[in-house]
Amino acid sequence: MYDVPALVSEPLLLEPLRHAVEDGAVPAFLRSVKIKLTARCNLRCVMCKYGRGLNPGELPGERFADLMDELAALGCRKVHFSGGEVLARSDFEQIAGRAAAAGMKVTLTSNLTLLTRDRARALMRHKISSVSTSLDGATAKTHERVRGVPGAFQRTLRGMRYIARERERRGQRTRVRVNFVMMRQNFRDHPALVRLAAEHGATELHPMPVDSKRPELRLSKRLIREYNEEIAPEVRAARAEVGFSTEAPFIYPFGQDRLHVLESVEGRYAGGYYAKHLCYAPYTHMFVAWDGNVYLCCMTNGRIEPLGNVGAQSAAEVFGGEKFQAIRRGMEAARLPTCHACDMYLGENEAIARALGQEPAQAPSSSVA
Repeated sequence: MYDVPALVSEPLLLEPLRHAVEDGAVPAFLRSVKIKLTARCNLRCVMCKYGRGLNPGELPGERFADLMDELAALGCRKVHFSGGEVLARSDFEQIAGRAAAAGMKVTLTSNLTLLTRDRARALMRHKISSVSTSLDGATAKTHERVRGVPGAFQRTLRGMRYIARERERRGQRTRVRVNFVMMRQNFRDHPALVRLAAEHGATELHPMPVDSKRPELRLSKRLIREYNEEIAPEVRAARAEVGFSTEAPFIYPFGQDRLHVLESVEGRYAGGYYAKHLCYAPYTHMFVAWDGNVYLCCMTNGRIEPLGNVGAQSAAEVFGGEKFQAIRRGMEAARLPTCHACDMYLGENEAIARALGQEPAQAPSSSVA
């Protein structure tokens, strides 16, 4: 969800949202969209299905480019591009440029291993607001054990430097965010990784507990206790040293209280929040896959039936369509199973609930989005 402070403080935005939530009206504004442009990827990450010969059909670049104008017409303020690997598409710069020309904030996620100086220049011409990449270890050995391809570590660091240099050359304020997927193999690298990220131009590091049911990847209760007691204080010190946020969700992604830790052991990183409280993302956000299929969010991609397809429908037809409305109504009664594994929007949902007078009971705030 995008710019929640503006949403909750501006009646022209908040009241239509209230009308949609309380009266079942079609939401008046689409605030943000995430688009997975491709399922192709050049890495083979242990926790991910992409990069193993998966190459399904993709919408042509012309359709994605036209979609940018449709999203802007719905009030969309931000588009986030991801994959797969977005740089596997040779037309990515053109699609991103169309989004920027339509007046939307453009952000992206890339492993950056395919980034060249020329492509960095082409991207930064569009005033990219934020680039997210992944480092899953403070050494090549650890990172490449997770990412599955020799040489990936140095190529990602090189890509970060290209972005940082181009940012400086243009006098831009592009944020470089490092995502750290935390699992058994790498959680002890967290303090060193904070410093490494800062050295290569990152403006923030986001710890992300692995989204997997595989016990060999997830941290056990004992390992979470080790992390919280021994590693987290070092993380706090490292973050303060380099100027990153020292708010609790960045330091304790598995939670600190007993209930939240027990939920995290089972991969339910929302800490029980959605057992009682609504997620407002379906009223402000949507997710578009490479083939045009539309879902509520990235967590529901392929886990629910598509709510429409922008290859055959307009963005407005999908966002205001009956399938989208039906799932909104259903989620008012009970959230989807995958919601309980999601910690991306906890803080945002708490803020919206308070603004709508549906203030939630005290619950762990783990959002770092």
